[in-house]
Amino acid sequence: MPILIVGTFCALMYFFFSVPHTGAVGRVARFGVLFLMIGFGASFGYTVMGRLSLLIGRVLFLLKDWLGLIT
Repeated sequence: MPILIVGTFCALMYFFFSVPHTGAVGRVARFGVLFLMIGFGASFGYTVMGRLSLLIGRVLFLLKDWLGLIT
């Protein structure tokens, strides 16, 4: 839970354009970007795996139930 709060704060610091991203603010913003990249990558991977699972189910239906090639 604390990593989620820290990561959200760092991601918000990346979008805070009133101060230049140098020094400590730059390092915090860079961690925010990393946190965003991991989050978006995980959600994209979850979507791809879900779609592949649906595809595998449809292919098995076609080969097993519809065509009868797999017993």
